Amino acid sequence: MDYSFVKGLVGSPWMIEPATLNSLYPVYRGLLNGLQAEKGDEPTSHKPYFLSAATGEICSYGTPGAEADGEEPNGTPSREKVVNVVPVRGILLKHDQECGPKGTRTLANRLLGADGEETVIGHILVVESAGGLAMAVAEMTEAAQKCKKPIVAWVDGMAASAAYYIACYCREIVASREFDSVGCIGTMVKFEGRKAKSAENGEGEVSVTIYADGSEEKNEEFESAINGFNFTLMKERLLNPLNEKFRADVKAQRPQVLEGQLKGRTFFAKDVVGTLVDSIGGFPVAVERVLALANFGNQQAQGQNTSGTNSTNHINTKIDMKQFPHLNNALGVDELASTDEGAFLNEGQLAFVEERLEAIPQLVAEREAATLERDGATAALETARATIASAYAPFDTIDPAIAAAKTPEEKAAAMRLLLSKRPVVAPVQNLGTQDGGAIDTEVDWEAINNLPHNKLVDLNS
Repeated sequence: MDYSFVKGLVGSPWMIEPATLNSLYPVYRGLLNGLQAEKGDEPTSHKPYFLSAATGEICSYGTPGAEADGEEPNGTPSREKVVNVVPVRGILLKHDQECGPKGTRTLANRLLGADGEETVIGHILVVESAGGLAMAVAEMTEAAQKCKKPIVAWVDGMAASAAYYIACYCREIVASREFDSVGCIGTMVKFEGRKAKSAENGEGEVSVTIYADGSEEKNEEFESAINGFNFTLMKERLLNPLNEKFRADVKAQRPQVLEGQLKGRTFFAKDVVGTLVDSIGGFPVAVERVLALANFGNQQAQGQNTSGTNSTNHINTKIDMKQFPHLNNALGVDELASTDEGAFLNEGQLAFVEERLEAIPQLVAEREAATLERDGATAALETARATIASAYAPFDTIDPAIAAAKTPEEKAAAMRLLLSKRPVVAPVQNLGTQDGGAIDTEVDWEAINNLPHNKLVDLNS
């Protein structure tokens, strides 16, 4: 039985495409029931090899200068420049499997070993994987960061979850076809087992789990999930931290990635060019990108090719060019590259520029409409201010205190205060329409005393 596989399948965090994980469970069941996996050699399609940088043909297998690993080389390794090709296929586990496939630790050692060879100018990771164990990722990502030669990932059908995690540490990602599957950026775990205090099974057996005093938090995440169907602890303590690091690392390596592409969905390559992948093309495209990133054509022009082959090459010489900060930022690149034939954009970048150009007329129309709306609102505001000022004017002439008041409420308060100081009158509120005309608050005593009946009263008194 392959114990490392069985142990990892249930209870360990996975970064894998879910359908692939489910397809592993029949194998898991078989191993638990005594199925024996035959020991075998590493599949040929998983073995690394070297391409001639000058001709693109396979020239040797294994590490440069070493004997071929079960394969006859197509040519004897010389001092010619080569591209190291490392397949990353199948379910990604940390350690080698007895049935043949190698773990990521072995793949990382192959990558670093080749990077130290003088003849190697760069690497291609041929990725055909739905992902694997979360613990298997760091072996490859740390190795990629240590490499001094450029690395290009070529997706041979699928680069999902842990496999995409590894691919994003390469300088560029090239998908082989439009409908290659990429992404699936997320973390999961699957638990299976009996409760700590289970009921009897068919054989009358029960299962109990006993922890020593002071071990209250041992296996707490598992026990909470199995016994209480409560998954909070497992997510908070294990899955969420791993997933946040996954998301953060992808964003750091590929700043152009969109937030909506970091939530676990798997995409077709054609829909994520410029974000999750850089371009779409066959394996020769990946080779060309490595040669360009390694500046191989320029090296040949300077006579640095030790193979003695013709210095002419279909890769154009890279030259320095003026940089455009705003364009670089919009395209998500640190530097625009140019050859003697000019600067070139990939399909995703061209689509981005096309979308922006299509949006220009609409943006201009929207800006003009917004300007007209703003000017109309400004004119209406000025009219309102003039109306208010003309309404205030008659009141402001009554008294300086009213003129000094700023708001309608303050002016009304000032008028009430003035009226309250008049004799016999103490108005406390505005008169309503039912109150009739205005009240004359002045009393003419001289006119009253001169009335005939009042004079008569004065003569007879």
